[in-house]
Amino acid sequence: MSRLTIVLACALLATGVARAAIESGPAVDSTLPELKADAATGEDAGKRVTFTTTRKGKPTVYVFVRGDKFDRPIGRYLKNLDKALTELGKNTHVVAVWLTDDVDKTREYLPKVQQSIKLEATTFAFYAEGKDGPNAWAINDRAFVTTIVTDGTKVKARFAEQSLNETNVPEVTAALKPLVK
Repeated sequence: MSRLTIVLACALLATGVARAAIESGPAVDSTLPELKADAATGEDAGKRVTFTTTRKGKPTVYVFVRGDKFDRPIGRYLKNLDKALTELGKNTHVVAVWLTDDVDKTREYLPKVQQSIKLEATTFAFYAEGKDGPNAWAINDRAFVTTIVTDGTKVKARFAEQSLNETNVPEVTAALKPLVK
């Protein structure tokens, strides 16, 4: 085997390992665990909300964002996901939950993000009890973004990424469309 062949084989293997799926979030078909978080935008801004109760029975996409990893590509993902859900209508909604250890900064920051990207079908919230998120949600700290698609009662799909942008939205909406009646 030539040296070039070995180098290429190692590079392909490393790429495969780097792109390995990250397990994050509750298992598909499991009952949705309770989620209490502080709303930073929307009608309930400034209140602690049990989103799984207020969204019960309604198609909902929960997006957990590591606050220290938020960047423009993640912003584009949220913007395009919001647009897709607005087009789907039928009571669909995104709850974007920041995982952070700086609650005060996040409380001030999220309304500015909303003002900048102007989302219609998304509520920004933050989990104030620790940057790892609620234990029952099993959010993997290696995932910069974990997206959970639900029918409002059960987990129907989950996606976990270290790098994503608007090109990831079609797989999420494909999982959501069958839930919209």
